[in-house]
Formats: sequence, structure tokens, C-alpha cells
Amino acid sequence: MYLSSFTFTAVLLPVLLLGYYFLPDRARPGFLLGCSVVIYGWGVPSRLLYPAAMIFYDYGIGLLLERMRHRRMLCGGLLTLSVVLQSVVLTWVRYDLQTDGAGGFFPFGIAICMLQGLGYLIGIFRRVHPAETHFGRLTLYLMLFPLLYAGPVLSYADFTKQLRHRRCDLVHLSEGLGMFIRGLAEKVVLADTFGYLFRELRRTEQMSMLTAWLMALAFSMYLYFELIGCAEMARGLGACFGLHLPKNFRHPFSQPTVTAFMQGYLITVQNWFRTNFYEPLFGGRKPLLRGIGMLLMWMLTGMWLGTHLQCLLWGLAVGVLLLLENLGLGRFFRKRYVLGVVWTMLMTQLVWVLLFAENMTEAGTVWRAMLGFGNGIADRYGIYFFTSYITLLLFGLYIAADMFRILSERITIVRPGRIQLIWKPLLQGILLIFCLASMLYGEREGLWLKL
Repeated sequence: MYLSSFTFTAVLLPVLLLGYYFLPDRARPGFLLGCSVVIYGWGVPSRLLYPAAMIFYDYGIGLLLERMRHRRMLCGGLLTLSVVLQSVVLTWVRYDLQTDGAGGFFPFGIAICMLQGLGYLIGIFRRVHPAETHFGRLTLYLMLFPLLYAGPVLSYADFTKQLRHRRCDLVHLSEGLGMFIRGLAEKVVLADTFGYLFRELRRTEQMSMLTAWLMALAFSMYLYFELIGCAEMARGLGACFGLHLPKNFRHPFSQPTVTAFMQGYLITVQNWFRTNFYEPLFGGRKPLLRGIGMLLMWMLTGMWLGTHLQCLLWGLAVGVLLLLENLGLGRFFRKRYVLGVVWTMLMTQLVWVLLFAENMTEAGTVWRAMLGFGNGIADRYGIYFFTSYITLLLFGLYIAADMFRILSERITIVRPGRIQLIWKPLLQGILLIFCLASMLYGEREGLWLKL
């Protein structure tokens, strides 16, 4: 079930929160686990098969790694086998589900689940934390429903610490609901609208330069608001349950370099690959090996995002851009902020084509149009959508650059701004009603899984 569905938001969420807050503290984790199982398998119980098998596997392998912790070579081989096995199974399941046209965030959900499960095993091997003997606690970590759609990725050590010291009160509930509503609006209002614009622009057979750039920008806006919307909803629900989940995005669209852009994009996923892959294998080595390690890390990130060759090439392209900026190009653009923002926007839009292109032929067609070798500079189709959606695009960039939060913080300093804080719950209520109306008008599946 989607977190952005009408059934979850209007029916299940109030029941879940009432049950969670009226139960005694010791019963809350079990209640949360039961809700996670129901929500994750809602409508399609077979969805539970893969995470159930993976949880039993991780639980058993974790105990085995703990028992054999003094035999490092054997533990390393067992861990490597687990990484390879789960990666192969994940690739097969995602490819099979996408081929059969299965809907939902299930393929992306099991990717988050696998990443946290492997992080748990790697943490045992590196002695960051001991193996978990309480099966229910490990199951709750791997199946905590707010995290499974688009993250953020949470380490097991951080999860157990927060589970022990969680605070549930009206302050956290209010903050969490506000965060959830904001994420819901980003997903339902902005992401779905940009997704519609992208699909309409993609239908044209002969693209002009304007249409191609508009399509790439619409996709990047769609993907950003889709992921940050789900992540903010997850953080809001976590706050309602007394858990402080980390941010997964940090206003990347206002950055002067691709390096800074990527540092603010899928932050917890990058931290996972950096902590569990790059630093153990390439940290502290010569610059050449570190550069190779960075390319491999981003290629793995691309493979984690999808099963298509274009996702692998996307990771390679991002890695090459980061290496070029590390060699001095980044320092040049940081000193020239406006020029740097233009550079970052141009490069990211060109690279993002690989994430939505079905094959390299389509990617080449879009790139040629973006460079002016398509159906001219502009056509009536592109001009129509540009004039119709330019306000929305500018508003999306304004939100993505985090200017709305900065302006709100400055307004609250003065007296009229302090007064508007009184009306904040009312405004959030109006925004929630608008989101519910949008969902009733037509709930749409996540476009990301159809690409």
C-alpha cells in the first residue's frame, strides 16, 4: 500500500496512531511490526515472501557471523556470498516484476530492505554491533513500513538506539504530522503533476530542442519530488512513532557543482555505499585507486536503482563528472556560483536522460534534440507545454532549491511572521484536504517503476 494512497492517509493512519498512543510502551513495537506486515502485504500477500525469506536468512547468517567472529577469512567469505546471493535475487525479482507489469513500490521497497539487511550483516562483520538475538526486533528493522518505499536508509545500530530511547508525545506527533503532510503534498501535487507533464512530452516522435529540455527537466522534478515526498512522509511517521529518521535530501538544485548536488541527493543511500563499500576497500589508498573506487561505487549505486544498462551507465557518468570536479573543475565553479549552478543543471539534466530512456537509442535521440539536432529549436508542441507549465516549473525549482524554507525562517523573525505560526495548523489542514481531494480525483501509481 502506498503511503500516499487515500486509504492509508484517511483510514489506516488515524487508526494506527490511535492504537499506537493508547497502547502501553512495551506493546508499541509489536503493534508497529504488525501494522508493517499488514501494510506491506496489503492486497498482494505474496509480496511478503521475499522479505520473509530475507529476514530469516539475515537472522541466521548474523548469528553465524557472531559465532565465528574470530575466523575472519571464513566470515569474509560468508559475507561475500551473502552480498552476491542477495544482489542476484534482487535483480531477478525486480526484473521479473517489472516485466510482468507488477504495480506498486515493491521492487524499490525490496531494494531498501536488502540494503538495510546487508548493512546489518556488514555491521556484525566489522563489529559495529553484535548479532541480534531477538527475531522480532530485527524483523521490525527490516520491515518498518515507512522506510520501505524510498528510504531513508537507517543503520541497525542507530535504529536500536532510537528504539530504546524513543519519545512519543503531542509535540513529536504534531511535528511528525506536519512533516507527513508536507511530504504528501510534494508527492501527490508536485510529483504526480510533473510525471503527467513528462509522459505527455514523451509522446512526441520528433522532438525540438525546447521539448527535449522541458521533458528532461520535468522528469528530474518528478523524480526528486517523488523520492523526497516519500522520504519526508517516512520521516514524519517516524517522528509520530518517536523515531528520528535522517534526511535523505538537502536542497541539491541550488548547488554550484555536481559534487555538491549529489551530496544532497539520496544522502543515506550514498552514505551506505561509502561506509560499506568505498571506505573499507579504497579509503586511504592512492588517488588513482580512490578514483577507481568512486567510479565503482557510483556504478553500484546505479545498478541498485534499476536493472537496465542505462542505470549502470548513469552511475558511471556521475562518477566521471565527480572525478573531473575533483581534479579542479569543481573549484572553478565554486568561485563562480551562478555559472556553477548553470553547469550543474545542464550536466544533471543530460545525465538524467539515462534514467528514463528505455534503451540507448532513445537516449541518443533525446540528447541529439537537446543539442539542437532534432526537430529545430522549438515547435508548437513544446511551446504549448512550456507556456502552460512554466509557472509550475519555476515553483518546483523554487521549492527544490529550499528557498521556501529560507523565506519562512526569515519571515518568522518579524511580528507578522510570528503571527502566521498560529495559523500553521489550519494551513496544514487545508493542504491535507487538498491532497485528499487530489487522491480521490485519481490515484496514480509511481511512474518510476514503469521506466
